[in-house]
Amino acid sequence: MNLETENQCGYTVPKEMKKVWALQLELARVLLEVCDRNGLKIWMECGTLLGAVRHQGFIPWDDDIDFVMLRKDYDKLVQIADKEFQHPYFFQTTYSDKKNYCGHGILRHTESTALCSYELDREYCRGIDIDVFVLDGFLENPVSRFFHRTATMIVKKSIRGYLANFNEPMSFGKKVVAVLSKGLYHWIDYRKGFALYEKLFRMVDADRTTRVSVLSYKYSTHHFIRPRNAYNKQDWIPFEDMLFPAPTDTHAALVCYFGEDYMTPKHLPTAHGQRYLDTERPYQEVVQELKEHPERFEERVKLLYTE
Repeated sequence: MNLETENQCGYTVPKEMKKVWALQLELARVLLEVCDRNGLKIWMECGTLLGAVRHQGFIPWDDDIDFVMLRKDYDKLVQIADKEFQHPYFFQTTYSDKKNYCGHGILRHTESTALCSYELDREYCRGIDIDVFVLDGFLENPVSRFFHRTATMIVKKSIRGYLANFNEPMSFGKKVVAVLSKGLYHWIDYRKGFALYEKLFRMVDADRTTRVSVLSYKYSTHHFIRPRNAYNKQDWIPFEDMLFPAPTDTHAALVCYFGEDYMTPKHLPTAHGQRYLDTERPYQEVVQELKEHPERFEERVKLLYTE
């Protein structure tokens, strides 16, 4: 992979971002090897799949890699993660990292830094990462889906309320939820609440549905939904200097995120916004520095992201 500053599609990709990409490709290689060794299926997702189809690699203005697994295989990956991912790799889930909530898994490099602006006071691991989202069965019956979605949202909001920081701005309603949730999870480990959250998704077997979606990421009834049979096998296609697994129906997987015109490049912001990324310094060191010199966050962002 060329690690020098380069112009792609009229966008300048800085050398520092190329270093981030290279480390993420290393994480992807480790993840794919673990999945292959354990007979687990995994596919490119979201912007990574779009990048593979449209650019044969990263979208020039993207800063991460996304994969997706069906719930049954994802559960198996979580069970073997401690054994399979050794330092400096860490498979971060709500179960494995204190004070962390996320509906999917994140493979991180612990000797690096990936920070959103709101994460300076968070206690969980913040190394450079790639995401592993989860595909769950989508209920076609609107009544059943309403009750299922409502139940999962109640549990999800209670966990977020428990982990919320009262020093951060929040509405009155969210403060009420936070107070009630902190009282509840004072007596019950919040991870038990998350276990219930996941159990609700397991109640809908993806092998018995015609469509699937990343419901634990965002339970939408209109977006992110695609055919279940697109994930029966893997098609391997080029991504940078590697081959990554893609679903058999890439069109359906891309339309559900980007619409029918996904082959037309659009410079859209990432879901997490611009981040402080550093491949050479551990996040503990960077966090301490940023608390003393907060202006360096924006300085780093300007170095990584160009207009």
